[in-house]
Amino acid sequence: MRNDLEGPATTTAAPPVPGRGRRGRARSRGGLVGRIARGALLVAALLLALFLLLGQLQAVLPVSWWSPFLNVLPIELFLLVVAIARDALGSWALVLAALALGAGVFALRRHGRRRLPLALSAISGTALLLALATTTVQVISVHGATGQWFLFSPATPASATGREPDRTVTYATLGGEQMKADLYLPETASASAAPLVVSIHGGGFISGSRGPTVYTSWLADQGYAVLDVDYRLATATEHTWNTADADVGCAMTWATAHASEYGLDMDRVATFGGSAGGNLAINVAYKANAGTLEPSCGKADQLPKVNAAIGAYPVVDLSTSVGEGAYGKESGDWYVGGDPAQYPERYEAVDSVNQISKDAPPTLIVQGSRDHLVFADHTEAFADKLTTAGVTHSYVELPFMEHAYDSVAADIGTKATRALTLPWLQEYIGG
Repeated sequence: MRNDLEGPATTTAAPPVPGRGRRGRARSRGGLVGRIARGALLVAALLLALFLLLGQLQAVLPVSWWSPFLNVLPIELFLLVVAIARDALGSWALVLAALALGAGVFALRRHGRRRLPLALSAISGTALLLALATTTVQVISVHGATGQWFLFSPATPASATGREPDRTVTYATLGGEQMKADLYLPETASASAAPLVVSIHGGGFISGSRGPTVYTSWLADQGYAVLDVDYRLATATEHTWNTADADVGCAMTWATAHASEYGLDMDRVATFGGSAGGNLAINVAYKANAGTLEPSCGKADQLPKVNAAIGAYPVVDLSTSVGEGAYGKESGDWYVGGDPAQYPERYEAVDSVNQISKDAPPTLIVQGSRDHLVFADHTEAFADKLTTAGVTHSYVELPFMEHAYDSVAADIGTKATRALTLPWLQEYIGG
């Protein structure tokens, strides 16, 4: 029986629980976002550490160990991109590896010995030790070759290509195509004409073009006129093995015809190029001096005598290089038309060793020891042939450097090549 005197039933509200309600849910979401962000940063640091470690492993392991991967074009190109980026970073790899290691150590102290922080610490620590070793050896080796110390290179991890050219000219129309060349002229006024450096781009004979590099305007700043030339590139159906050097010769006859207009001293001429451009720099110089170069425009008697040739990681032995990687095979198929077994005479015409004669000019060759596209062994063998033939030359091998080490930034390889190039030019073409 209900007792009316007791009044209505009452309930006691529970006290608020911390962390609940709008403010608590906001803190919870904020904590989740923070954990996701920290996890993403750890993953990014791990990917960076893996990139640094792969680049260092390519630097220290023999090139032959990577041969199975070089025959698969996407893998070969990926490895080349990683190694070229490693060279462009130079000493900055030490900074990045140290930052990645610091992130790993911080995560270990905060979260304990979990797999991701452990992996990050181990990988970045290994990359840091390898980068320290390779950088130290490079600095000491470059000092031995140049007499200069480059303790931290590049100064900033950014592109270091030079200024735009002073003139762009059409030096000929060949096969219905206008052939262009860029002129870089010394800024300082001089009563005498400037010595000329003919710059020839690389790209496996199938790609690439003229354009500012780490050398073009730099050479002009040292007092040299630079003619940076295009030449007809090969395609799957157009094989330019017998026209590429002729096109460079054509550009040189244009320079002879316009020497007084632009202040070019055609009695002091050097050729300069890297990779495929290194092949052409050597072959054009050797053939021009031997009287066997037939330019694709102008006349052979308009070709200047070449007083010096400079090749960086030059493709001096295409016959062998085409069998050592997928990109080399494609270059050979397009440039020459097939492999050496199919066209031995064509390969004989493009391999630099067959162009050596007593008239070959003094030749400077700079090569990376861990070049996975143009193996250093072949370049050194070519230098040995120059020794046998009595050709004045210098062969410098840069430790741990990849192909096209100087294509992006003024790294230690670029600085070494500049430091070697300038006295070579001063000795043999003046300036």
